[in-house]
Amino acid sequence: MVSKDQDFNEDALYDLFPTGEEDGYGPDQGFNTFAVINDEKLFTEEALGNPAIRAFVDAPIVVTFAQFKSSHRESEYFVHKPHLAMTGQVEGILGGVEGVSGEDPRTPIGTYVINHEQTLAYHITRTVVISDGTTAGQIIHKQPGP
Repeated sequence: MVSKDQDFNEDALYDLFPTGEEDGYGPDQGFNTFAVINDEKLFTEEALGNPAIRAFVDAPIVVTFAQFKSSHRESEYFVHKPHLAMTGQVEGILGGVEGVSGEDPRTPIGTYVINHEQTLAYHITRTVVISDGTTAGQIIHKQPGP
């Protein structure tokens, strides 16, 4: 237990967790990386001919995807300090989310968790973040347990 009179560094606790890379859940395996998914370059000409896809690409938002392995350092930062995880300020997490400021932890980041009743430990957590340059909202999906 920590009293308000004691110095407490929660970052030191996050560093007690293994990194994803150490356990095969690093960027090379598709983890701990924020990637924009409504980037026009990701779609074929045929897909861009679909009015719904065209609207998705042209919308005044940026849609970003990332996945993390629970009980690992990067996941702890993502869950507890998303403003750092989303702005490239956590070693081991690549990319970021447009419109989120790491300088001001009060940048609004709304979060909705699917399967929140499931344990977070040992499972994969995936997020889709929508940002518009001033705020961000994310839907996190916890992989259901066995």
